[in-house]
Amino acid sequence: MTAILLLAAAIPPPPIAAKADEARKAGRLEEAAKLYRQGVTARPAWAEGWWALGTIHYGLERAAPCIAAFQRYLTLDAKSAAGLAFLGLCQLQAGDLQSSLRSLEKAFDRGLPTGDSLTSEAMYRLATLHTRSSNFERALQICTAIHREKERPEVIALAGIAALRRPIFPSEMTAEDREPVFKMGRAILLAADRHAAAAGELFAELAASHPRTPNVNFAYGSFLLATDPDRGIEEIRKELALDPDHLPALVTLAGELLKRGDIDGARAPAEHAAKIAPGNFPARAIFGRALTESGEVPRGISELETARKLAPDSPQVRFYLAAAYAKAGRKEEAARERAEFLRLKQQTKSIVAPEAK
Repeated sequence: MTAILLLAAAIPPPPIAAKADEARKAGRLEEAAKLYRQGVTARPAWAEGWWALGTIHYGLERAAPCIAAFQRYLTLDAKSAAGLAFLGLCQLQAGDLQSSLRSLEKAFDRGLPTGDSLTSEAMYRLATLHTRSSNFERALQICTAIHREKERPEVIALAGIAALRRPIFPSEMTAEDREPVFKMGRAILLAADRHAAAAGELFAELAASHPRTPNVNFAYGSFLLATDPDRGIEEIRKELALDPDHLPALVTLAGELLKRGDIDGARAPAEHAAKIAPGNFPARAIFGRALTESGEVPRGISELETARKLAPDSPQVRFYLAAAYAKAGRKEEAARERAEFLRLKQQTKSIVAPEAK
């Protein structure tokens, strides 16, 4: 792995640095680690030494000393995105999934160079962590970005796992999973790259061969909503026939029906979504919208205010709440929510997505 060291050499290296560098370049990693350890002991502010020591331990799969080295490195260069990325990878080696996820997300928030091997590895590992944590949308966003750089079979598989909404690592995939996972991954990534015809063929094949596999119909239906919404709704209803509590399908169906003006049709899936997932902001928001559109404005506002508490940074919730306040004649509150919607929308546009950095 090639790492980009961003810190300028403000501290002169210790005399042993040349020997340590020579041993590392020759592949004598045990010797190099020992020499770098001597160097940072003699000169604790030698950032490049801590970096080299951390990368050697990472390559040797020694998670604890790897973490210690990069934690020390970050005390010397607290703004280093690359240092945070390596720390996250070391934490993943140690099995500390939550710490790894936080470190890797911070790294991308600070910015990592496009096309670098460290960036590519960190992105992939971050996507696996989001999949494992059931944050499937974020995982798919990252997989799409990686795929646009270079096609990798493991990324196709991970995209398929995330699209099938399975909270597992790729290593936990069974032999029976391979065919639907890879076909789903290819379809999702083709759709993301706007190859709609090819993606549609794969989705159709998958739905025909695995009609009862969880999330196949939902993924196909979500894809179809852009081009054939009637068939899209039909596929989403198939998913709900298999699993009446499928939260994303309930929210998506209610949203699509509201878009069509079918307020009565949207009410049941929206209410069910809010009932089974009271802590889910899209569920509470869609129910609030359905109530507001059906004339139950005070109840709708209450649901939307709950959604705002759950997701104060969501511009969509602010937009719908502004509309609900306006319907209720609460002009000042409507104006405040519209202003907040515009602020959050602008903020979202101004932030470069981590995977694009």
